[in-house]
Amino acid sequence: MANSDSDAGVPAQRLAFGQRLRTLRKRAGLTQTAAAVAAGMDRSFYAEVEAARHSVSVDRIPALAKALGVEPYKLFQDD
Repeated sequence: MANSDSDAGVPAQRLAFGQRLRTLRKRAGLTQTAAAVAAGMDRSFYAEVEAARHSVSVDRIPALAKALGVEPYKLFQDD
């Protein structure tokens, strides 16, 4: 993942993480609502993570990975 900031002032790694979540969620055939519920999160917060408006704490990574059916490291690694 890139380390530099984007033009909009959002860290590039946050943008990349949100895009990766979206890719994995769609690959799993889940809606944002279904992924959020499975991860124990509010749907609107989950949507904002995908949109790079918010970031998640490291404590939420295992739940997100489980909800998307992947190992936690896959949230940070492109295929």
